[in-house]
Amino acid sequence: MKKRVFLVGIGAVGLSGALGGCAMLRRGPENVPVVREGFVVRPEPVAQNNMTAFLPEGDTIYLSGSINADTAAGFAAVREANPDARRLVLLEADGAAGSAEAMGFGRAVREAGFATHLRNDSVISGGAVDAFLGGTQRTIEDGAVIGVVRTKDGDAHKAFASEMTGGDGYARFAQEFGGRRRPRAMTIAEIGAMGIVSADLGNVLATN
Repeated sequence: MKKRVFLVGIGAVGLSGALGGCAMLRRGPENVPVVREGFVVRPEPVAQNNMTAFLPEGDTIYLSGSINADTAAGFAAVREANPDARRLVLLEADGAAGSAEAMGFGRAVREAGFATHLRNDSVISGGAVDAFLGGTQRTIEDGAVIGVVRTKDGDAHKAFASEMTGGDGYARFAQEFGGRRRPRAMTIAEIGAMGIVSADLGNVLATN
């Protein structure tokens, strides 16, 4: 099966030469994101360490990188090109916790009807946790790491957590125990207690 990585960026700041050789990155007439052939591009090159990468494979879309202002548009483009996909697997991902971009992407995942999953080697933190919460079914494998970070707007984050999980436990936990500069890893008991995984699955850990 042919695979393609879809990249999206965070803004019009970045490397002048690192992405200059990418044929898909072309200057456009307007200073807005533009979807071309599955890619979301901006008029100027963007920093690679602020990008989100998507890799579709069968009914699954794999995500890695930073959740940012272009992530939802990139996700929509990948979904359109892969209509059979129904599950989003987050690998190594982060982003600003409780940001409009992260919560907006989480809502986009929910609206698309996608389940979310963490593999045993997945490591997510901050805004990527908000993205994970968007899943209609949320499962993790033993070994996955979830790191919490304090947010700037605790009230908005609580409202989002309640919308996605039926309670604001995760957001309150992040505000009280999350790291300020570095993510604070949650224990498996904390993950189960805070509504991060789907309550109706009967078990915190998935087998596949």
